[in-house]
Amino acid sequence: MKFLNKTQTTALYYLFHTGFQTFKERIKDELNATSGINLEDIMDDSNLYTYYQQGESADFVAACISAASC
Repeated sequence: MKFLNKTQTTALYYLFHTGFQTFKERIKDELNATSGINLEDIMDDSNLYTYYQQGESADFVAACISAASC
């Protein structure tokens, strides 16, 4: 039973981590296409992770960053 629990936890971590990476890439692509802003210069992962946990869309976060209202 321990093995199954560890496998589930690892799988959930992997799915969650790749979801965040996709979220971050979409924001980065949107910022580069619309305003030429480099995401790494503006925000770090901990700030982006907060938006990700709240369920905000990548488009909303990119618009918020480019408008400097975040």
